[in-house]
Amino acid sequence: MMSQQFSEGSPEWLVDMFFSKSSFPNKANYFSGEMMEESDKPTIGEELNGKGEIFFHQLNATNDENVFAVEVKLENKAIDFYCYLQKQNDVWKIYAVRRFILPEFLFQVIDSLSQLLSLADSSLYLSLKLFVLNDAQLKDYFVTNSAAFNKLINYFNQDNKIEGDRMLAKLGLSAIFRDKNFRGCIFLLINSFQSIGAGYIYAGESAKLPEISANDLIYLEEIIPGWFVFRTM
Repeated sequence: MMSQQFSEGSPEWLVDMFFSKSSFPNKANYFSGEMMEESDKPTIGEELNGKGEIFFHQLNATNDENVFAVEVKLENKAIDFYCYLQKQNDVWKIYAVRRFILPEFLFQVIDSLSQLLSLADSSLYLSLKLFVLNDAQLKDYFVTNSAAFNKLINYFNQDNKIEGDRMLAKLGLSAIFRDKNFRGCIFLLINSFQSIGAGYIYAGESAKLPEISANDLIYLEEIIPGWFVFRTM
């Protein structure tokens, strides 16, 4: 959603004030945890000072926690942020803000690979190109290739490793696996570097999905029923 009027003190109002408004008076009253260290620093909105466009939507909500995905569009560039809020003594507060940031050398590797015609169509090159896409682009990529993703799940469930590996490479994915901690989920990893990762999750009926966390699974969003995109850091 774009900047608009929200009820003061609501989660939406807080996200709007932090990311959209060029001034956030008394912001320390609405920060908790690690964000207390940011109370004397400019917010994203204050840094932008009216430039760019801000869109945000809710990813997860309970009575005392809210998570929002925030897209900042600036000079033909889209930057994704994630904002985490908790209710403390009936007051909503921002306790963490995250951005999916990749090491600069990965972009240099992609540039180098693009110069090698023999590798330009390789699964590694495609995987790295996907790794640096923004959230909207990752969702679009899945929708465009949903038939191939479903085929990959079928091959995986049938233990057809040859066809599964071929489809994995075609889609630019680096791994497909189950995790015993998350019943009914199949993880499709695009790529990872240390704790930084991105990919998709196929969730069957009665699946136990991982929970969003500011310190691990920073982003999880449903694309279509049963399919999710995720990021870790």
